[in-house]
Amino acid sequence: MRTYLVLLAGLLLAVASCTKEDRKLMLIKQEEEIDQFVQTLIKDTVYYQKGVVRAVLEPGKPVTPADTLTTGDTVYFYYAGHVFSRGKGELFHTNSDSVAAVYNRTLSADQAVVRSGVTGQGKFLKGLDYGFMGMSAGEHAYLIFNAEYGYGNTTVGQVPLMSPLLFEIWIERIVKKQISLQE
Repeated sequence: MRTYLVLLAGLLLAVASCTKEDRKLMLIKQEEEIDQFVQTLIKDTVYYQKGVVRAVLEPGKPVTPADTLTTGDTVYFYYAGHVFSRGKGELFHTNSDSVAAVYNRTLSADQAVVRSGVTGQGKFLKGLDYGFMGMSAGEHAYLIFNAEYGYGNTTVGQVPLMSPLLFEIWIERIVKKQISLQE
């Protein structure tokens, strides 16, 4: 009996390590596909930040570098979330009426509103949090990242597990973090 338990434990360990190795290979392949897609974009400004690609489609209008998003700032934005498939794949969610119309979808009044949140507090997917850094009001960009920075090994709605994601983002405004004298 004890021998069977040891064999079973060994088998489970082997399966788990293969799965972990397969996952690493999948993430590497996703990174390669993202890089290939970015090379097809005719954009001058592409940033790589902590595993996230930000391809600027239309720059924002910061007056000074201090006008860009940093940790603790509140961002107000519209977005279109796509499963990345060598570019914009299936649209899984948006809060933009114009994007929804292109995909023959309608949004309810509570869905078609600008979203907001404080950056760096875990409110957003890691890929969005990292990608938002340095963006400015008026900017339109793609934020593209592998599954590790998205939903990972979890299926969420229409997004299959281990899916790389592409978010098209339109920054409406930024409210800078207020620093108190006690900080």
